[in-house]
Amino acid sequence: MILVGLALAQDYRFPVADDDISSMYPTAYKDHSGVDWACGSIRYSGHNGSDFGGGGFDGMEEGRTIVAAAPGTVLYTNDGEFDECTTGDCDGGGGFGNYVVIEHPDGKVTYYAHLKQWSVAVGAGDSVACGTVLGEMGSSGYSTGPHLHFEVRVDSVAHDPFYGDCSSPPSYWVSQGSHGSVPGGVCEDVPECSPTSRLTCGDTWSGSNASGDAEHMAYGCEDWTYTGKELAFEVVTGLSEDVTVRMTGLSADLDLYVLEDAACDGSGCLGSSSESDASDESVAWSASADHVYVAVVDGWEDAQSDFTLSVECVGEVEQPGDSDPPGDSDPERDTADDGRDPKNLMPGERTPLGGCGCSSGAIGASWILALLWVRRRR
Repeated sequence: MILVGLALAQDYRFPVADDDISSMYPTAYKDHSGVDWACGSIRYSGHNGSDFGGGGFDGMEEGRTIVAAAPGTVLYTNDGEFDECTTGDCDGGGGFGNYVVIEHPDGKVTYYAHLKQWSVAVGAGDSVACGTVLGEMGSSGYSTGPHLHFEVRVDSVAHDPFYGDCSSPPSYWVSQGSHGSVPGGVCEDVPECSPTSRLTCGDTWSGSNASGDAEHMAYGCEDWTYTGKELAFEVVTGLSEDVTVRMTGLSADLDLYVLEDAACDGSGCLGSSSESDASDESVAWSASADHVYVAVVDGWEDAQSDFTLSVECVGEVEQPGDSDPPGDSDPERDTADDGRDPKNLMPGERTPLGGCGCSSGAIGASWILALLWVRRRR
């Protein structure tokens, strides 16, 4: 995956569910050589993240739901660690205890650490929207009491999401709020895709993505970040049937996505085709009658090409309810650490100060950097 400029950077909501925000408060901001982002004292030496308490163990028992700060893809999770640590040196997760790590389309990575045991609700590879539930506040790993450790990393270097007189711009929050309070819980407003045409069964469209714009970076299904020009198309059929959107005649690396609607915010992706050297791409899905789907063509690394888009339909298919409902065949999600040794993955250094000792270790530096280099392409 490539990193894109600040013009495409994402801003964050406060990573706690709306109903619980009023119970949260900052306990330690990122340390800037003895002061916090506002030149205040809510920090401790070497702390690389932002800690937020939620009422101690009573609040933990009531439940404080942790959510994704922005859309992205889950890189790693860890769960099952002891979650009532008060000593600041409990084993598990390399100091982070139970945690979730998310990579966002703009290349930044966010960490959600010290979660409650068995509360992690996502797994590696999951696409998440802003506000997706990740787990609950706990006190696992290097922690002295229940809190959320939220950390932002760019190229494996910790960044302060807050901007003030003693930190560098920009702020990463949609609504930062004042020193000593918590940021707002509103997700960034992602513009909807703007379809250029409506296509139905048997229709074709020919042209180039050169006439499109470059407002969107990611569409879900895949975790590629796009900087090229995009075109969107509405796709609708009068029957409930299997539909294939096919893109042919490519001379450059364009990719194809089919979305549930025009949100284009990384959620609602139904399928994708992203071969790097293919002259044809196609996506098939089971469509519902009269539902308006959106197909997006986007250029990888500014690629532009002529292409023809066509819609193929096979006729009406049986819908749920026409026969006995199938059983639940979904396997139980494994939210462990993907077979990796969490101590090797996230080495941390213990500190006797503050709510967590997850301050100065190069947590995840090597594997995050390697991932950014090898992510794309086949």
